[in-house]
Amino acid sequence: MKICFVSGALPDVTCGIGDYTDSLARALARRGHKVVVLTSATADLRSPADYRVVPLQTDWSLGEAGKVAAAARREQPDVMHVQFPGTGYGRGYGACFSPWAVRLRSLQPGASRPLLATTLHEFESLRTRYRVRLALAAAACDLVISPDQMSLASMRRLLQPRPRLRTELIPLAANVWPSVETPGPGSAPKHDELVVGYWGFIRPDKGVDLLLEAFAQVLQSRPARLILAGDPGSEIGYADSLRRRADELGIAGSITTTGKLSADKLSAELQSFDVCCLPFRDGLTQSRGTYAGSVAHGLYVVTTAPNRRAFDPETNTAFVPPNDRDALASAILDAPDHPRQKVTATAEAAWDEIAERHLAAYRGAGA
Repeated sequence: MKICFVSGALPDVTCGIGDYTDSLARALARRGHKVVVLTSATADLRSPADYRVVPLQTDWSLGEAGKVAAAARREQPDVMHVQFPGTGYGRGYGACFSPWAVRLRSLQPGASRPLLATTLHEFESLRTRYRVRLALAAAACDLVISPDQMSLASMRRLLQPRPRLRTELIPLAANVWPSVETPGPGSAPKHDELVVGYWGFIRPDKGVDLLLEAFAQVLQSRPARLILAGDPGSEIGYADSLRRRADELGIAGSITTTGKLSADKLSAELQSFDVCCLPFRDGLTQSRGTYAGSVAHGLYVVTTAPNRRAFDPETNTAFVPPNDRDALASAILDAPDHPRQKVTATAEAAWDEIAERHLAAYRGAGA
């Protein structure tokens, strides 16, 4: 089978969906399928050995939808699969309408078309305007995939009148895996300070401002350090507000920000955490790659959930209510009672399973 992905970014551009597309493409290629990815032409784009990349000089605006569709048609794939949203697309409609451009072109006499698929990595948390755009894109497709049950349910309701639309729930795997062997079960911290960690983009919906408030409470009970690891993203105004708030709380001297790191260095940083705190404002969803990566490292994780409480030993995760600073601080302070877990899963095995589920979905939808 030949599969053509469309993604706004690929490594080494910092984008969780780009990392996802790269991992899935490599897993499909390992199974003998031909894979090509159409993506933005950027200076950070690397050339993988496992599959082919076609860099597009495009701003992904509505007028570029035909250009994206033409690039996909030239590949003559069995499946055209668009990943949404993603760094690179910006506010353009080009990626959203490219499945429609392919479908409309296929109406010409003698023309054929590939199976049209899309993955919605985020939907519920997006603004109404962007949800409408994604719904328009999905309406042109034969198959809609999501790692998140709530997003998939919303899309099913929106596209209920769409005949023969197939939907599939396919979970994601971590995009960052341990670069060295993780410490075994029961391993104790090798430092006097409690190392509290957060990683991923720094945005209002990630609740990092709440983490600062909780961390200030933690410091009243014991010595601690907060590490903000990885690429902080483009929300400069929010990042500046966090710096000001840290100064007001008197905790700025106990915070370390790493900036963008290579995958190996980011993994090493994660393994230094005693607790990884992911205080999502709306609660954890199945589409959070940072959570999957934290579990893949065996970390004790504190995160939020509207309807879930207490500690889950299987995932080494403590769930607290969203926007509850006191509960967050209390769970962080419980870190010594929840040491790291031994990691047995591998990136290849996890992504191979996801690739198999995609292939089954493609075939089920008619590819």
